[in-house]
Order: sequence, then C-alpha cells, then structure tokens
Amino acid sequence: MLSTGDLSTLKLNTEYRSVKEQPVTGFYKPCLQQSVLYRRAAGYFRSSVFQITGDSIISFVQRGGKIRLICSPELDSDDIDSMALGYARRSEAVALKLIETINELLSDHRSSFHTKLLATLISVSALEIKLAVRADRKGLYHEKIGVFSDDLGHRVSFKGSANETWSAWGQQGNFESIEVFCDWRGGLEAERVAKHAKHFDSLWSENDADVEVFPFPTLAVEHLKKAAFEKLHDVQSELILPVVARRSPLPHQASAVEAWERQNKRGIFEHATGSGKTFTAIVAIRSHIQLGLPCLVLVPSRLLLEQWAREIRDELPGVALLLAGGGHDKWKLPRRLTSMTDADQDLGGRVVLATMQTAASPDFRSKVMGGGHLLIVADEVHQSGSPQNSKIYEIDAAFRLGLSATPKRYGDPGGTAMMFRYFGDVVPPPITLQDAVAAGRLVPYEYHPHPINLTAEEADEWKNLSKKIQLEIARQKADENGRKPVSDKAKMLLISRSRIAKKARAKVRLAADIIQRHFEPGQSWLIYCEDSGQLKEVLGELRDMGIAASEYHSSMEGDREATMAWFREYGGILVSIRCLDEGVDIPAVSHGLILASSQNPRQFIQRRGRVLRRSPGKQIAVIHDAIVVPADLETEPEQTSLLRAEMARSIEFAQYALNRGGAAGLRAIAIESGIDIASLAEVGTEGE
Repeated sequence: MLSTGDLSTLKLNTEYRSVKEQPVTGFYKPCLQQSVLYRRAAGYFRSSVFQITGDSIISFVQRGGKIRLICSPELDSDDIDSMALGYARRSEAVALKLIETINELLSDHRSSFHTKLLATLISVSALEIKLAVRADRKGLYHEKIGVFSDDLGHRVSFKGSANETWSAWGQQGNFESIEVFCDWRGGLEAERVAKHAKHFDSLWSENDADVEVFPFPTLAVEHLKKAAFEKLHDVQSELILPVVARRSPLPHQASAVEAWERQNKRGIFEHATGSGKTFTAIVAIRSHIQLGLPCLVLVPSRLLLEQWAREIRDELPGVALLLAGGGHDKWKLPRRLTSMTDADQDLGGRVVLATMQTAASPDFRSKVMGGGHLLIVADEVHQSGSPQNSKIYEIDAAFRLGLSATPKRYGDPGGTAMMFRYFGDVVPPPITLQDAVAAGRLVPYEYHPHPINLTAEEADEWKNLSKKIQLEIARQKADENGRKPVSDKAKMLLISRSRIAKKARAKVRLAADIIQRHFEPGQSWLIYCEDSGQLKEVLGELRDMGIAASEYHSSMEGDREATMAWFREYGGILVSIRCLDEGVDIPAVSHGLILASSQNPRQFIQRRGRVLRRSPGKQIAVIHDAIVVPADLETEPEQTSLLRAEMARSIEFAQYALNRGGAAGLRAIAIESGIDIASLAEVGTEGE
C-alpha cells in the first residue's frame, strides 16, 4: 500500500550545482522521499549511487516505489552494467559475460555490497533496467534526464550533466549541474516536465526510431537475483553504516580503542612497530566516519602517505578520501578541503590524508573546518613536535589520536611536552615488542652483535672532537639548577663525533665478511647504511667479491618501486639508507645487518621492529649489528661515552632475543671498563 507523498510541498530551486547547492540533500533525497515512481535516463549508471541515497532508497521501496532506469551499455568495469559489451539483443554471449562479471563484483569487498543491493532491488521488482544504444551505432547514448512522480499526480523533472553515479551526485565527486522543473508551477516548467516524461516513456516502450532500447538478458538477471539480500531490512542496517569492516580487531587493538574512548577520545597509542597500530587507528577512524563525520590523518612522509592510502582504501571501502601533499594538490581546489572537513553529517564519512609538512602550511590550516566534529590522527606522532610540524597543533579537533612506538622526542623535551599537551597522555597499557611477539604480531629473533674498533685516524679524530666538546661545555654558564646548557656549537660537535662511529671504516669490511659467511640463496637480507657514501662502499666491496646486491634509497637512479617489488618477490641482498626509519613495509626480510648505529632509542627500536614483521613462511628473523667499541679504554678513555651508547643499544636488543647470550662478550667489556650496565637505560642524551 503506497503511503501518500506530495512533491508540491518541496521548495525546490530551478537549478543545482554540486559543491554550491548540495543537490543530494537539497533535491535528490527529498524528491525520492516524496515519490512513488522515478524514471531516469543516463549515459552512465553506477550502483555506488546508493551510497548517496542511503536509507532513503529503502524507505522509497518499502512504500512501493519503482525505478525505471535506461542507461548506455558503454560503462566501465567498476559496475555491473559494464558487462554489456555487445549490442546483440538477448545474446547468450552477453549473458555469459554478465554472469562472469557479476561473480567478480560479488567476490570483491569494494563492490559486493552495492551489487547485492542492486540485485535486491531487482529481485523485489523495485528496479528495472534497460540498455540504450544509438540505432545507427554512431557514438553513445548519453543524454541525462530524470522524472519523479508522486501518487497525487505531481511531477518533477530535471536535466543536466549529472549521470546516475556517486561521482556525479557526491559532494566530493565531479562538479555537475542540473536544471529542475516542477509541473505545479505551470507555464513553461509544466511544459518541460510533460516533454521529458513523454520522451522517457517513448524510450521505455522501445518506440523511439533513433534509439534502440532493450532489457538485460534474462539469464543474467536471474543469476544476479541469487545474490539478493533475503529481506530489505537486511540491506537497511548496512546502508546506515556504509563503511563495511573487512576484518575485526585483535583483542589488544579493541582494548586500545576502548581505553582511548574512555580518555574522551584523546591520547597516544604507544605500540611497538609491527603490532598493528595502523589498523588499530583505522578501527577508531571507522567508528567516527560511520557517524558521517570527517577525519584528518597526518603522516610524516610521502612513503607513509601512500601506505596509509592503500590501508584506508582496503579497510574502509567506499569512504571519500582526499590526499594532500606528496605530489597530491587537489585539496587546493575551491572548497575541496573545506567540504571534506565540514561538520555536515549528510556529506557522509570522509578522510583527508595529508603529510605533516603540508598540513602545517598556513594555506592548508586556513581551509580546514575544525571543531567538535573533527578527529585528527597522527602517525609517528613524535615527528609532529618539531618546530615546523607543531603548527598542526593550531588545528581545532575535538578528538585526537597519536601513534608511535616511542612517542617521546629524543633530545627535545619542549617538543615532547607540546605533543602531549595537544594529543593527551599515552593510552594504557603500552604495547611492547615482547607483547607483539607473544601475540604473534612479530616473529622471534636472534641477535648477533659484532664488536669493531675505530681506526687509529678515527680514534684521533674522536679524541680531538671530545676535547673541543669539553671546552665548549666548560665555557657555558650554569643555570639555576647548576646545569650547563648544550650550545648549538656543542651540538654540532657532538653530531660530528657521533658520525665517526656511524661511518667507521671497519663496518664496510664487516658487512662483506658477514654476507660471505652467512648469506644463502633464497634469503632476504637488508643492509642498513648510514649514508650514500657508506652504501656505495658496501656495494663496491660486495661486487668486488662477486656478490650481487641492489641499492634502495630516495636519490637512487632507476625505479625504486620496481627494485622493492623485485626484492619482495625474489629476495637477495638490498643495501639501503633510512628505509627502516621511513616506514617501508618489507616484512619478507629474513636477515638485517645494521651498520648505521644510533644513540636515538626510537630509531633502533623502529629498525628492529621492521625486520621482525611477519610474512608467509617466515618463522624467525636474524639481526646482525655492528657495535663500535674502544680497543683499549686505558689508552682511549675519551671513548667511554661511545662504549656506553653502543652498549645501551646492544644490550636492549639482546635482552629479548632467542639467544640471550648474544651480547655476553660486550657485557664483559663494559664490566671490565667499570661501566654500570644497569645504568645504560639512561643513555640517550647526546645529539646526533
């Protein structure tokens, strides 16, 4: 039984333009809610349009509403109607192709729901589709008209550039325009409505001499109906929440999100690298955007921007996604970023994914619509505390979530304090590397430290720089607490001294020896170097020994993506710079050789965690670490700080390894040198 609807009660504009007049909420949905018949002719149809109509399409059908749709068979592969590849009426070949593509669409999580909804509407006789081609086969059938009719005899027609697709009607889609005509207004408007209705009916009855109209093959229609939901109610619940989850969170991930929500949706996940913190954040994001609200995700690099984009598209199919930074500049278009962060829930769930550098710019920040509706998520949140990136803290967001294995900024208490003030405290409990291994998120590992010494020339340079550092610090006046500040000059000297250990000549020879003794075909080795100079030396040493190796870094010649794809597929030896810090996802690595030593605990924790990522067939990882130690502390006492820093990293690595005795020799050196091993956790005060 049809419930009475009255189109004449609507106050409709004579025209609508996407972005400006919001045709979905101002025109499309209200007309659908008041109608019992919707006649539509369009060049293209995509079932993703149901994401725009939402549950309005269900209430329309429940009231007995009918849709008659005519569209061109020249559609792309994203939708079910792309399957009509030929014009032969009721052709068996076309039917078989339709059935084949139906199966493909149903097996793809990105299209399965909308395909099932399409099948349901056809199954309950609410939707009938016909295809149209020019009778002379020259060009496409591409006109776009629509007619809404209520059960009181009122009609609304429209004509314009919009197809029946998400991109035509969606706020984040194309810029489209339509003209609207209401027959109760009389005059030319009523005349236009009558002409549009008459033309559609002529097409539908297949009586137009210039356009050939024919139905889908019966075999394909019957096959499609098999995929229909059993009841319209089954569809309704999913339409209200169009962002469909692909997988469920693990217990520690679900608990983390719940704890964050108890902190008023503010805080930082301190989760070990490889523990799945990206997906944990996506669980929080999904809950937010299902309310029709926007989320702003910030990452520190282009590489992470690309990885997050893949994760979002995979885990949040159908969500409107806008990229900013890393070569993506569509956010600069008029009102694009503003509409993507607007509070209007009718716009649906939206995600803006931006690099921190771009988000910190005045242009970006001025276009963001902040307030009580916005969720901001920052990956590697510690990097947001830098002087430049911290400008993002001016963005007003009611809900805030940071992600980091080590949130405290190394050597920057001021930046760390700003970060915690903005994002909130660490959400308890933190997830450690041991937790991640125990939960099966990371593989167990062996750790093999390899002590090496500085050359006589390097030792002399270390000694000279140590004296300069002492003199520079001695010149500084103590503060009220009796502590002497580290001047910029002292910081530069400390950096120069630390580079001596990082680029120690003995590391190149060590790398070659380890590869020669331990590398076997089928393994995947990653050699992590300090800089391009060290990388070239290692590559040269290996090639001189007849060992093939590839390089991977931001300034390399050749195709980085192709190199990484080859390594992921076939393994071998990859010599790289910074890829473990930048977040490159290479879980297949079976062996890591770390030449680039670091006194920054965050860096070596990240490097270790990335080597331990799970991969099919990977049961264990092996880490080799070049550790610079003094040849004799009695003659080289100024290298005590070097030994303490290197030992701190090595003992922390060895503590949770399968071979816990791996660092026994280093411990003996430390004890003989009078170093309190228990105090090594405090190491980490020097700059790099």
